[in-house]
Amino acid sequence: MVDRSTDEILKRDTETLHKFGYAQELSRRMSGFGNFALSFMIIGLFWAVCINIQQGYSTAGMIGITGIWLVGCVIAVATAASLGEISSAIPTAGGLYHWSSALGGRGWGWATAWINLLAYTFAVAGSDVAVYLLFNQMILGWVFHIDTSSWGYWHQVVGVAIILGTQAALNHAGVRMLARIGEFGAYVTLAGAALLVGVMLCNIHPGNIAHLFDYKNYTGDAGGGTAPATHNGILVFGYALLLPLWIITAYDASAHTSEETVDAARSVPRAMISSALLSAGLGLVLLVVLALAMGDPAAIAKQGGNAFATLFNNAPAPTIVKDFIAIAMVLAAYICGAVGLTGFSRAVFAFARDKGLPSILRHVSPSFRTPAPAIWTCAVVCLLATLYSSAFAALAAGTALFYQLSYGMAILAAMFAKNRSYGPFRLGGWSKPLGIIAIIGGVFIIWVGLNPPTSILLSYFVGILALLVVGWFGFERRRFPGPPRNEAAIRGRQQDILREENALGGV
Repeated sequence: MVDRSTDEILKRDTETLHKFGYAQELSRRMSGFGNFALSFMIIGLFWAVCINIQQGYSTAGMIGITGIWLVGCVIAVATAASLGEISSAIPTAGGLYHWSSALGGRGWGWATAWINLLAYTFAVAGSDVAVYLLFNQMILGWVFHIDTSSWGYWHQVVGVAIILGTQAALNHAGVRMLARIGEFGAYVTLAGAALLVGVMLCNIHPGNIAHLFDYKNYTGDAGGGTAPATHNGILVFGYALLLPLWIITAYDASAHTSEETVDAARSVPRAMISSALLSAGLGLVLLVVLALAMGDPAAIAKQGGNAFATLFNNAPAPTIVKDFIAIAMVLAAYICGAVGLTGFSRAVFAFARDKGLPSILRHVSPSFRTPAPAIWTCAVVCLLATLYSSAFAALAAGTALFYQLSYGMAILAAMFAKNRSYGPFRLGGWSKPLGIIAIIGGVFIIWVGLNPPTSILLSYFVGILALLVVGWFGFERRRFPGPPRNEAAIRGRQQDILREENALGGV
């Protein structure tokens, strides 16, 4: 039974949404902790740190997974805090798109929406390809000793389709169930991470402690080809910085579920910042322990993408413990993809609601109060994104770049907005400094990502920019209304709000 205080909060949340010209169509049943769990799971710290450790270690050595990790975490937390302050003032499912539109204009918001949707497409698709590969290697291979080396392209297509189909079904069934799964996943992740730390602590090499902040240029063959050989220290630093900024991202999914979260103006910014901070701290612990467990650091660096698998396989531990860690890692990756689909579908729903996409994508299931057409469309789009492997590999590698660009666009719009409003969560004097850190860090990491081995992204970036310019000035500037931005437009939406809520049985 809903108590009076919760009932009042829900009423205030709905009134806030009405003030932006939107109906309470989605079911607002996610708690603050559920929103945090969603944000934490989409970051995917446990599995992502392990399978990507080479990006930091096989480029800059020990300092790549200690000192440079911390630098990246400062940028990520600054970005999360800046976005959290904006989300508190505009707690809608539109997230980055709505913020950029309200603070920077229709065109800025429209471009932000497409860049953010592109980031989600390849983030979710990339996560689910990783789920498929991890399931084959860890569950079928390590746990059940099944040889899948003969499996090929179509096995992956079918496997990823099954993964996306089940994730879409979970999303369709309701945000409350997904929040529970996210909470369960958070506990399993912490348990798996704790066991992994325990295993590695039993196999530490104390001599490594003195070298935790040592710099070693492992680019080229020395790092298993993780990054091209270079003597440019700034670029080596950048390659290692990609590790935290690849991982601690996508937390804007918390903002996209604002219309489904109780007391969103307070809960969402807390969730984004807390998930980024927790991921930063736990990631550092994991990486330091893994570094201490390296018997031959140079040999591990040379393994490149197999660095973690080599380290894990060589660490003696009971089979049941290793099996649990493997299962926890795969489960965490699966839930990461599922909640990524949540953020993606809500971003599509909000953009379609304002006529940025076909109107069918803004429809809500009367039974489950979820944007069902958007959910299943996003699942299909993610599957299609994996079919052409060359383009998929390049764009998946650029996911962090697309996220950072869309984040920077929203933060930049807020920094230069006139008469900007604030919600209950405010950064005060820290607002501008944190925003500057976020933007400078984002610009730097985009520059790094446009260098080899992902220099092909430069062509994609130029092509996407050209399409956005042509699309906006050639077509959308005259057609696309954007979100309601003035009192007259919002008042004009009141009858539509009543009709939309009554069609779903009221709030």
